[in-house]
Amino acid sequence: MLGAVSALVVGMLGALGSTTAGAAPSSLTCTGTPSSPTMVPAGTYSSLILPPGSACVVSAGAVSVSSPVTIGAGAVLAVFGGSFTSSGPVSVGTGAIFAAPQNTTPITINGPVTVGQNAVFLVGVETPGGPLFSAIRGPVKGTGASSIQIHNTQVNGGVTSVGGGADNALFDELANQGFPQNFFDLEDNHINGPVSITGYMGEWAGVIRDMINGPLTFSNNTESPIDEYDIGSLVVNGPATCSNNTPAPNIGESPGGPSTVHGPILGNQAATCVSAA
Repeated sequence: MLGAVSALVVGMLGALGSTTAGAAPSSLTCTGTPSSPTMVPAGTYSSLILPPGSACVVSAGAVSVSSPVTIGAGAVLAVFGGSFTSSGPVSVGTGAIFAAPQNTTPITINGPVTVGQNAVFLVGVETPGGPLFSAIRGPVKGTGASSIQIHNTQVNGGVTSVGGGADNALFDELANQGFPQNFFDLEDNHINGPVSITGYMGEWAGVIRDMINGPLTFSNNTESPIDEYDIGSLVVNGPATCSNNTPAPNIGESPGGPSTVHGPILGNQAATCVSAA
């Protein structure tokens, strides 16, 4: 994903050349598009409104929103610099994108995150053993999401993904990699709550080097074409259940090794899910 992140940053920031930052208003409505996004000046906002199809970029300074943030269908909120804080929940609508693809841009969400049909939620980039840089103080729940990727983040409430994995063409276009970006990834996080990924049909999925204070469930996921499922180096304070995945999970090529599970290990793929295949 690192190459895709670089392209996403360069592509969207390049569209900001003619945009001038002004003083932060009390409320901001995004009127830009993915090819010509609105830049969000640093400041505190009573609301940040992203209508369907719109796009906003945070590129410098601290941006704080004192109300829930709803990203409309097909809209984009990207954080490439500074920091972003929401005092309430964040909802990523159908086909929409929330992307903070660098570990130098702290994200704080003081509430739950919901990721809708064919939507993308991305925080950070793979940094094995790196420090926590973001916090989500509420559960993350995806229903039919294209991609959920969370790295080096404290998550209170757990992560649940049901179904999904279809390609998001807008995210592919912004990433400009020439191949689909629909995959699921949890790496180097501290997660207080259950982690459950079921029925996902994206290109790849990984759950690596996370501390999970709750049960882990990874079941009934199918890749087409088949790549692999990487699960390893976890500390799971609860049961781990892995069953009926195609292909069966393994440690894969990411840095890591067998997991430590403080609870029963269940399912017809239990052995490959938490130890060397």
